[in-house]
Amino acid sequence: MDLKALWKTEFQPEIHRQMWDSAAQDYVKKPIPTVEEHSFLKLMQQRGVLQKDASVLDIGCGAGTLTLALAPYVKQAVGCDISEKMIAGAKAQAAELGMDNASFHCLDWHAESLEHLNWEGKFDVVFAHQTPAISDYDTFDKMVRCARKACFFRANTRRHDGVLSQALAQIGIHPDSAQKDAAIPYAFAYLWEKGYEPNIQYHKEVWHPVKALDNQIAWTLSRAKLYRNITPEEQSVIADYLRSIAEDGTITETITTTIVTMDWLVF
Repeated sequence: MDLKALWKTEFQPEIHRQMWDSAAQDYVKKPIPTVEEHSFLKLMQQRGVLQKDASVLDIGCGAGTLTLALAPYVKQAVGCDISEKMIAGAKAQAAELGMDNASFHCLDWHAESLEHLNWEGKFDVVFAHQTPAISDYDTFDKMVRCARKACFFRANTRRHDGVLSQALAQIGIHPDSAQKDAAIPYAFAYLWEKGYEPNIQYHKEVWHPVKALDNQIAWTLSRAKLYRNITPEEQSVIADYLRSIAEDGTITETITTTIVTMDWLVF
């Protein structure tokens, strides 16, 4: 099986950058979780990888909440993300909290080379938590190659965003999650071929995030552009639909998803 040929995506960095920049203010407001209360961080603790002399890399870190949550437990916590505004928020929080061992880098994981970063085999623990930064063979392979002890990978599958789907349907776009769902069996196949035996867990979740109307419009338009070019008229159709369902200037989304988590030791 030519897994590299099968597992590939067309990543559009400028659209992703704009999309996540538009959402940054919501993510920066989120509180930093504790290891005890956050299931993903708790799993890392249970696996015994959070050591005082350890270095950790968070790929697609967003506003850096998980990176900052781990910083007190390790020697070095590093986060990277494509969004300048997310990274700016993460750096500001690190400075405010006095976390000198937490650092953040704005970069496109799809385009960046490990040789340029000098990150090959550099980190004891590498993880990617529900991020589009890891979406194909090459981005997954780079994640594994950064680690020298352990990796953790969590992804959304079988996901349905009710408001987003309805808004995109107004202009004839019907998102197909099949490609994203394929990331799980492809990731397992990659690991199995390399001789790893990953632990796998999955569970269902329902979320009800609330966004300001303007932020939801910007987010939805960016998502639409990932599928095809949209005309100014189509942009107006989407914006008008979202305005019609807004309440008190906000939109409440309903998201159903199955969360899959893999972790494995690197050798």
